[in-house]
Amino acid sequence: MTKIERGSDWRKWDLHFHTPSSYDYKDKTITNQEIIDTLSINQIHVVAITDHNKMDLERIKNLQTLGKEKDILVLPGIEFLSDARGKVPIHFIGIFSENCNLEHVWGQLENNTNIKKIKGEGKELNQVYCDLEDTIKLVKSLGGITTIHAGEKTNSIENISHSLPHGAAQKTEIANQIDIYELGKVDDKEVYVNTVFPKIGKHIPMIICSDNHNVKKYELKENCWIKADCSFEGLRQVIFEPKHRVRIQALKPHEKAAYQVIDSVQISHSDFHSQKIHLNPNLNSIIGGRSTGKSVLLGAIAKKLNCDKEVKFNNEDYTKFVNELVGSITVTWKDGVVDNDRNIEYFPQSYMYRLAQNKNNELDKLIAEIVKQDKAKNNLIADYETYSAENNTDITNKLNKLFQLQDELSKKNGQLKEKGDEKGIRSEIDKLERESKELKSKINISDSELLEYNKLKSQVDSLLKENENLQSQILRIQSLKSKFLINKDLEFDIVSLSDSNKEEVRAKYYDLKLRYEKEWQESLEIISQKNLDFVSSNNLKIEAIQINPTYIKGIETFKNNSQYKELEEKLKIQKDKLADITLIKKENEELKLQITSFISLIKEAHRNYFKKIEEIKSSLDIAKVKLEIKASARLNSQGYKDLLNFGINQQSYQGQTIVSEKTDSIEEFFTTAHALFDKLLVNVVTLKGSNTNISFSQKILSTNFFEITYDIIYEDTFRKMSEGKKAFVVLMLLLDFSNRDCPILIDQPEDDLDNRAIYKDLVKYLKNKKKERQIILVTHNPNIVVGADSELIIVANQNGVDTPNINSSKFQYTSGSLENTKKLDNSIKITLQSQGIKEHVCEILEGGNEAFKQREKKYGIK
Repeated sequence: MTKIERGSDWRKWDLHFHTPSSYDYKDKTITNQEIIDTLSINQIHVVAITDHNKMDLERIKNLQTLGKEKDILVLPGIEFLSDARGKVPIHFIGIFSENCNLEHVWGQLENNTNIKKIKGEGKELNQVYCDLEDTIKLVKSLGGITTIHAGEKTNSIENISHSLPHGAAQKTEIANQIDIYELGKVDDKEVYVNTVFPKIGKHIPMIICSDNHNVKKYELKENCWIKADCSFEGLRQVIFEPKHRVRIQALKPHEKAAYQVIDSVQISHSDFHSQKIHLNPNLNSIIGGRSTGKSVLLGAIAKKLNCDKEVKFNNEDYTKFVNELVGSITVTWKDGVVDNDRNIEYFPQSYMYRLAQNKNNELDKLIAEIVKQDKAKNNLIADYETYSAENNTDITNKLNKLFQLQDELSKKNGQLKEKGDEKGIRSEIDKLERESKELKSKINISDSELLEYNKLKSQVDSLLKENENLQSQILRIQSLKSKFLINKDLEFDIVSLSDSNKEEVRAKYYDLKLRYEKEWQESLEIISQKNLDFVSSNNLKIEAIQINPTYIKGIETFKNNSQYKELEEKLKIQKDKLADITLIKKENEELKLQITSFISLIKEAHRNYFKKIEEIKSSLDIAKVKLEIKASARLNSQGYKDLLNFGINQQSYQGQTIVSEKTDSIEEFFTTAHALFDKLLVNVVTLKGSNTNISFSQKILSTNFFEITYDIIYEDTFRKMSEGKKAFVVLMLLLDFSNRDCPILIDQPEDDLDNRAIYKDLVKYLKNKKKERQIILVTHNPNIVVGADSELIIVANQNGVDTPNINSSKFQYTSGSLENTKKLDNSIKITLQSQGIKEHVCEILEGGNEAFKQREKKYGIK
């Protein structure tokens, strides 16, 4: 059966396990087959045989043979008792490679430690105590690693008392020599992580084991998961990655949903060696020399899964080849499904850099989409956009009304002029009244009757004039029936509601609309009727006056006096003019108040484009660890300037001054825009083209020159960052603020980043992000592959004279873990088969050896 290579994977390991060869084993009749079968049932993939002060070579070899049949790796080991340094002796373990020379290792241990006293002095197995430091040095010289009991566990390092001389120093010295701590219980690890390791300056990997002495009662306190190849070399990786390669917990770590993980890619194209590449659910790194098919493979996977991004910017030949390959590959997901419509995120070469340049506002659009992923924030933005549209309509309507009011005021002023000079009219009335008085003195009517008649005549004239005004008011009130306040069509605003909610809201809205429209009509009728009632009342008063004997006598007396009649008509005309002037002046004052109010409301509404953003901006902010997105209002001052250039005639000094006004700050913008509006209201600005005072006012004030914009902060503001830092921050934006769990495909992220950003930021970032989502990336940078502890390395090779592939296929791939190591074998001609993955990494990636060394030093004493 062909081995499926997925690189470093999480598996259960038990690195402290006894056999009947231990002096204190409970049931000596247990067979090796029973041991392997029990381990298999418990899904143990790697076990270390650690009998007390003894390596039973025959048993170990037999267990290794039986283990292979069950895919269980058996590592040879031994448990030592050290000389007492506290209450009881300390137990520690040596573990060796599955490929070691067992006879040699055991020979060295048996003859160069106190174990020799068993044969030489007849000591029992439990009576021999080995020197801790010397024995650890010997184990390491034989290629082994050491573990020691720690925490609340029998024979633990913690039994070294701090009250004894040099107790604390001894613990630190031992910690510097030991590779792994074996805990007695899960809770112990918290104390070591938070207290012990910071104090000694070294993070030591921690495991938990069965310490089983009776396989029939095999039990684990908790599962010990190690992410590595099932090999001794895989175990060594735990030492280099103590925080990331080992977990003590019940469930398999970092498990992702099966439908969110690509399991394999099958290639059947004629240019490629036909093969299936199995992928790791965590970090997969594709490496290789120039033109070896790295990016082609990644781009083809992306295109197969219907990604719409260009695989290589402005490279038609490359794109054409990738598109040709797409038809020859099959992508299978971890749940066994072949589905090309499942989601991925693909970032081709230079993608982050191009986004960071923000050409065509692509970065702004990305950030806006990120913010909108939060429903509450999306609702705030949608509400603002709705407000902006409604405010536009509201300002436009107010401006229309304002200019109507101004036209009406202008007409009223014209009517005032037509009525004549008020002072002159009053003088004329005084003159006519004097003349009337002279004529009345010559007429046959008593002074008291004349006084009464004049009073009644004045009342009739006043009532007739009032009725004339009331009839005008009734006509205006009736015209309001067609201007019902609720005219909004609700459908656009409820489009995102569910059908049931939509129907309920719509029914309620239109029910209220009909109800209030009916009430509005009825109310206007009531108001009109009140005015009609006043007219009727006035008519009754007039009728009552007209039957008054004194009034009738006066009418009869003066109706045949043509001179008096003419004088009275003249007097009535002048008095009517004066009444009209008084009414018009009152209406003018009201119009001026309305105009002032509308101007104020329009300017305030114009400011609200900005103020509404200020009100919601803090609610739109997002922060994740050190990365922040902060919202603010941005003024499109260039758009405003373009509008001025488009609409204002600049041949005059005034036009040039208006266009050149500073609008750098928010307050400068409002000051200049509102000052221009004031000028347009009094018609002192020369406009270009078909622009009018009202249309240009609408363009200035109903247009929203503000938009919600976002600042990115990561240790500094975005505009102050280096280009490489910007690209890294863009990557963080793409991933940290995404609500997706799908695989991430990245092509050569180091192309966009500077070395500092790669080492300081990207490596650390990838190590954390791969726990959440599957990552497949192409890279030339060893710090990414080794520093980020890539679980699977896919090595690409192009066939050549010195780099042959199987069947001379143009492209071929091989894959494995970082711990997959095999020295170059020149007798093997197929390039990818001639050495291990680690050796390929060091050969292909410049600085690969140094990257491995840096990783191995990282967790040492500082």
